[in-house]
Amino acid sequence: MNALHFSTLLEHPADRQACWGRINTSYFGALSVQCLDAGTFDARMDAYELGPLGMFMIEAPSHRVARPDTRSEIALDEHYKLVLQLEGHGHISQRDREFHLHPGDWSLYDPRVPYAITNPERSRLLAITIPRQQFKGMKIPDLHTCEAHTPAMQGLYAVLGSFLTSLADQLPSLPNAVGRSVSDTVLGLLASTLATHSDEQFGAHPVPGVLKARVKQFVHAHLADPALSLDLIAQQLRCSKRYLHRVFEDEDQTLDRFIWQMRLERCGEALRNAAGRRASVSEIAFAWGFNSSAHFCRAFKAQYGVSPREFQRREAEKPAASAMLTH
Repeated sequence: MNALHFSTLLEHPADRQACWGRINTSYFGALSVQCLDAGTFDARMDAYELGPLGMFMIEAPSHRVARPDTRSEIALDEHYKLVLQLEGHGHISQRDREFHLHPGDWSLYDPRVPYAITNPERSRLLAITIPRQQFKGMKIPDLHTCEAHTPAMQGLYAVLGSFLTSLADQLPSLPNAVGRSVSDTVLGLLASTLATHSDEQFGAHPVPGVLKARVKQFVHAHLADPALSLDLIAQQLRCSKRYLHRVFEDEDQTLDRFIWQMRLERCGEALRNAAGRRASVSEIAFAWGFNSSAHFCRAFKAQYGVSPREFQRREAEKPAASAMLTH
């Protein structure tokens, strides 16, 4: 999978802390960085983009990053952040609380709230940025594996942690075309964890924001099914169609329109990935839940301004992007 690679080794030793600070700030917002290792500060980061998610493989000696206040908010703050400890140990301080991460542990938190993360030894981490839009209308709680006190939550924390650990090992070898599917899986596991947390906090009836997250995940998981509809969603999630409409009232589009929008995006990605190769437009459309070529072509042109075939031709004519960029 394509990635951007960053390293402090090309910098003068005296400049490496500042370099690491710039790298972190460019992806995670305004942070201060403090090196805690007296040796050579050899840190590196590989940045991947999987659908709406940013994924960052980080390896660094002992150091501390901190967000002291929220006065410097920038566009990069429009994300939640999940950190998985792969090697070494970590300590998170936020809201006058302390959380300890061992290998396999993960934490989800709001980076707008002042926090500090300390790695007292050389560590390897997977950091994930999740757009707030993915959970629009939902109050996201901080989640930490050390706070899972019920079998259900412990099981969900372990499943997501195991999946992310395996994903971290496989990221470099994954094909670019599976990025969106992988991100859907991550978001689905996280949505299930949030839903269970909400059930335990507020009872069996999920709050609207939680239900919306579950609906979106159900949609992403069933886009290829032509039978996907409001009726099916209501049946599977055990709620009324009227309530589904209410849950989506604060969105820019109806749930039905959201389904077709997601299908068009998947078709666009498939056409882009198939550029330069013989690929049937109809096969791609049918693979993502359309059952009429004419309907697909009309909807695609309304969305992208060109026909599917013209879109594919233009993508094939674009110069091949470099598979790897190094900084």
